[in-house]
Amino acid sequence: MEELELLKKDWNKDKGEFKDYSENEIYSMIKHRSVSVTKTLLVIGLTEIMLWSVYGYINGEFPYLRIILFSGFIILTVLLFRRLKTGKNSLSLMKNILDLRKLILGYAGISFFLIILDNLIHFDFYTKDFMAGVKDGWNKGHHIVTHTNPESMDPELGNYALFGFCMLVSFYLLYLIYKRTYGKILSDLRKNYRELSQAEEKPF
Repeated sequence: MEELELLKKDWNKDKGEFKDYSENEIYSMIKHRSVSVTKTLLVIGLTEIMLWSVYGYINGEFPYLRIILFSGFIILTVLLFRRLKTGKNSLSLMKNILDLRKLILGYAGISFFLIILDNLIHFDFYTKDFMAGVKDGWNKGHHIVTHTNPESMDPELGNYALFGFCMLVSFYLLYLIYKRTYGKILSDLRKNYRELSQAEEKPF
């Protein structure tokens, strides 16, 4: 109960004496926090959809599968958001928080898996495209206007190794981004669930 006691003190930090909060008051406070977290999740999800759409437009290949995945994720998040707002008791709120955490974990896992799978399947082509891009950048720096066809590239082992290293670095950076966004939301939801379950076990 240590975390819950600290939470109570934070809620009452501006008062001169400690006040015992009822179960309903704590439920309302945690519900409000959970709804706010879900709003942040919606903003992050919509932002990610827009970024991937822009990337697809620039790359000339619209990521239909990824947009479908994002759209399903956003729709389910909206449904859970409405359930969070309309829930009437602590048990329903706890269930909705668990469902939301499962949804985020599933989405993040599938999304990351698809990125890795796509790069592995098209590893050879992406290596050639990477080499063509480097060559075009070098030519542009020397005022040579040209566009290299990736299929004309003939990668060697060193080229594959270099691109593979860059790909792993990109995966790690993407992991850090997911951890700072979706991971932070998962942590907040876990904290809300724990505090709510402790309040259910020991009313005060």
